[in-house]
Amino acid sequence: MSQMSRRQFMASVSALSTAAIATTASGANSLNLRIGAVLPLGGQGAQITAAGLHDVAAIAQHGLLMGVEETQKNADLFGHQIDVLIANAPSDASVERAAWRLVQHDRVSVLIGGFGPTDAAILVRVAQETGTLFLNIAATADRLRDQCLSQTFHLEASAAMYIDALVGWFVRAGHRKWFIVSQNDDEGQNRFSHMQRALSDRHWGGKVVGHGSVEADSREFGPILKDIRNSSPDVVVMLTDWLTQLRFAARYEAEGIEIPITGFPEASTQTRDYYSRLVQAAPRTGAGHRASLWEPTLDAYGARELNARFAARWGRPMDAVAWSGYQAVKIAFDAAQFCGATNGVALAQFLAQSTSVFDVHKGIGVSFRPWDHQLRQSLYLVRLNHRMQTHQDLESLRKRAHLVGELPAIYMPGTDPTERLDQLGNLTSKQECSR
Repeated sequence: MSQMSRRQFMASVSALSTAAIATTASGANSLNLRIGAVLPLGGQGAQITAAGLHDVAAIAQHGLLMGVEETQKNADLFGHQIDVLIANAPSDASVERAAWRLVQHDRVSVLIGGFGPTDAAILVRVAQETGTLFLNIAATADRLRDQCLSQTFHLEASAAMYIDALVGWFVRAGHRKWFIVSQNDDEGQNRFSHMQRALSDRHWGGKVVGHGSVEADSREFGPILKDIRNSSPDVVVMLTDWLTQLRFAARYEAEGIEIPITGFPEASTQTRDYYSRLVQAAPRTGAGHRASLWEPTLDAYGARELNARFAARWGRPMDAVAWSGYQAVKIAFDAAQFCGATNGVALAQFLAQSTSVFDVHKGIGVSFRPWDHQLRQSLYLVRLNHRMQTHQDLESLRKRAHLVGELPAIYMPGTDPTERLDQLGNLTSKQECSR
């Protein structure tokens, strides 16, 4: 199936909207869409391992709120209502309590959240057991996609997608020898295994010349740094959590190693605040290339206007998790409007259809893959500014990174955009989506 161009997609939306207005005017029932967002906003009970997530959750909350404000303006045209209830859940136990309360007491039909593999898995289970639609906006773990279930859809890119995007760009840029630093847990092993497959099966010419494993809260990097010097790689990749990336980069800088370094793009690493901390910790090596779900300096496909509206509303750039929160609300409403229902099962069935295409300001109408319910979408390559200012004004924040390119380039002549987008991430399912 070929994806629609943005012009074709917007024309189809206009036609559907005109029909919807006529239907509403003729007396059809209005819709009341109730959405529950489960966010680790912090407070008593926050887990040590989730340090920093409340900052990302606050950014996501800004995206959600702007999504409600803008989508409600369109809903008003049809006599529809959108309600978004936000629950603060700083621990895994509170995630489960919040999700059940939102579904059973507040009667939401859509859950939005997912800020790590554990809390996302909880929301996946609650959604499946209750027939609620769950939209994952920040959890990258591939195991959340491997056992694809009917009620879960992913706006956040998968770990495999991010790794494929990074490997593809760095190999094309001439980096053949790779040293990988992974975390000593299941997720770290999964990321490392996929990077090995990406280098051996998809991007010929690259190979792993060294590998080091670290504990989640490690500060001891001496043996790994020695191995990096001895193996002389072209690039070093940290497949770890955000805090380990920050600590490793600081030590790497202090050792005077000049080999390019990049890190896995967890949601916590895709904010202007994190970019500033990284470059402060490692002014020379920290200002390298990184992958991102969204970039506030994106200037095409209607992104300029979206980024400008967000900046005007909140006084800060639209970081990636704000984009995913905004789009989650918009997609949920679009699904309810076009299928004429608000219950979670009907919404999920609509999202799963190959003909359900959405405008997310990335150039073409996008859809969810049938084998893992992952949103097909481009990712972006950015380069951090090594001269970035620490000022908090909007222009200084914007200049902390600049857009380098799109991953993959979807408009290459003679290629189908859908096929190109499907080259990011796992190509086949280990299990069909449950119906």
